[in-house]
Amino acid sequence: MRKIRTAVVGLNMGLQHAYAYDKAERADLRWVVDLDENRAAQVAEELGCGYATDWTKIVDDVDAVSICTPHHLHAPQSLQAIAAGKHVLLEKPIANTLEDCWKIIHAAEDKGVTFMMAYIVRFLPAVQRLKEAIDREEFGRAFNANCWIEGYMPPAPGSWFSRKEQLGGGVLFSHGCHYIDLLIWLLGNTVNVASLGTQLGTEWMEGEGTAHSVMKFESGALGYLETSWGMKYAYRPDLLHVHTKDALLMLDASVSKLDVMDASGRRTLIAPVEGETAGFNTQGEIEHFLDCIETGRTPDTDGYAAMKSHQAIWAMYEEQNRVQNYPGNSSLGSEVSGG
Repeated sequence: MRKIRTAVVGLNMGLQHAYAYDKAERADLRWVVDLDENRAAQVAEELGCGYATDWTKIVDDVDAVSICTPHHLHAPQSLQAIAAGKHVLLEKPIANTLEDCWKIIHAAEDKGVTFMMAYIVRFLPAVQRLKEAIDREEFGRAFNANCWIEGYMPPAPGSWFSRKEQLGGGVLFSHGCHYIDLLIWLLGNTVNVASLGTQLGTEWMEGEGTAHSVMKFESGALGYLETSWGMKYAYRPDLLHVHTKDALLMLDASVSKLDVMDASGRRTLIAPVEGETAGFNTQGEIEHFLDCIETGRTPDTDGYAAMKSHQAIWAMYEEQNRVQNYPGNSSLGSEVSGG
């Protein structure tokens, strides 16, 4: 069977896509594309493919494309690729508005091409093992999850990351959507959500640089997510804790090792084997995308699945706007102080 001809547009997040296509037996990596011509040329030389600075010039030479560009470009670029009959793997988010998200999803359906979101976390082996444990209630039913994304992004005033309209919001929408998606996938659809955000520590951003968010799921379970780009010094021994009736499941910060603690003590359920790449490896994600193209199956992270996290975050932002002018305790006088 002929290999699937692929291209990667945008070599920031897309760099890992390019390496994964290069390793995939079903893929023929034809092009890497970046506005930085030197960077594109360097990667192309390393991987033995062509390079370009304008993706529209090479789209006719491929069957599928990974779009890994700034968020405000997702809608026009995805729609153009889909219109050309190309399968699309799109880095999160789908787009910055509800209308553009549905345009992309429906365009892919109408054209009969595979459209998949690059929610890489779901495809990591340790996360797959966690999903299995929760679904099977291996350690009892899950009722609580805590997730900590404590990171630091060097200030970039004037960049697209700093602009709320181009980013689609703040850190919760840009980075937190990975983990809102993860929590929904693990625990089920949300029924209530709330969030608070601040620009303190990330004053260069128009949107929030730190957010604390809570969710209640259909099962009755609760989830908490802390997301930040302002934490220069953070100590995060784990990324995610899931509490079940009988145990604590612990996904480590590298997202490659899963431990459980229960009445028998602490033990490891899955860890990288010797020689295996740990952390955010895109290979599983890319192989799933290629499999969906080859077989016609619906991707696990299709547009409809991705919309669950997007809509939860938009609901959180609505709640933030609703409560942002809450007067606080100082205006309540003696009723708060007990006088």
